[in-house]
Amino acid sequence: MSIFEKEIKTKIGRSDTMGTQEYLLDKAEKKGIQKGKIEGKREEAIAIALEFKKMGLPIADIAKGTGLSIEEIEKL
Repeated sequence: MSIFEKEIKTKIGRSDTMGTQEYLLDKAEKKGIQKGKIEGKREEAIAIALEFKKMGLPIADIAKGTGLSIEEIEKL
């Protein structure tokens, strides 16, 4: 087994050898899933901020609670 294949095995935790293309596709898929989760959390934070804003809560408190910036909340 080459050093490259050993490194791939260590990084992805698989016992079978995969080629470079499969490794890169697997890595891209995991990155896409992670990005989707982050975007989903952001959309949820925006929805919550919008509801809090409608309730009349202070923007600074909304920003603190949602992790959004004051500027982002003011634009809602």
